[in-house]
Amino acid sequence: MNNNTQITIASSIIAIGLIAAALLFTLGGGPRTKTFNIVMENNRYNPSEIVASVGDRVIINFENRDLVDHGVALPQFNATVPGGHVPAGGTARMEFIADRPIDTDAAVCGGPNPSDKTDEHGEELIVRVI
Repeated sequence: MNNNTQITIASSIIAIGLIAAALLFTLGGGPRTKTFNIVMENNRYNPSEIVASVGDRVIINFENRDLVDHGVALPQFNATVPGGHVPAGGTARMEFIADRPIDTDAAVCGGPNPSDKTDEHGEELIVRVI
């Protein structure tokens, strides 16, 4: 076998390996995106609990149907909505990478209190990363 044949075979093997790696990444080897749509109404969140897995990219879309702003945040992931509150009658989005397990309340009207799953208004948005 001459050098040109060896180079061609080696190049083919490398090309096949790169294609296989790209396919594996595209077909599930990369982080999953989990999207949740939360409706805020009557000082309640629906759904009031979301569950993601460690490594997920999490997107939470909020629609606030109340006449007051609602604060949401996950300081453990440095995540909140723009301005810290979903405006009355408005929408907002929060996004983060779930890089560790957690079980906490993201509703922060009245101040965040991870050990208490409800705030002073009775609002509750439990975020579990398992």
